[in-house]
Amino acid sequence: MTEAELVEWESYGLIAEAEGGGYDAETVTVARLVADLGRFGLEPRHLRAVKAAADREAGLIEQVVAPLRRHRNPQTRAHAEATAQELAAQSVRLHAALVQAALGIRLQ
Repeated sequence: MTEAELVEWESYGLIAEAEGGGYDAETVTVARLVADLGRFGLEPRHLRAVKAAADREAGLIEQVVAPLRRHRNPQTRAHAEATAQELAAQSVRLHAALVQAALGIRLQ
């Protein structure tokens, strides 16, 4: 990926530099996926809807775990993080299943 591509992806909100510059591991993963999808003709403007859907899913998960994160008890806050991770994993699985079903692709 080129610097111009990174700038374009940032302009569409698909990636963002970490504080202090550079990109964290999650951002690198997103950038690789955006580049991979680009090989199929999908452009960043096409992926804005995917980003918006991911943001909505993250907001939903945040609503579920926010009360747990506000607790003073460190175990409860740790439970909130574990719950958020599990919900995120389930959300990804649901999304994949829904896309496959919409395309008529048999689930493996």
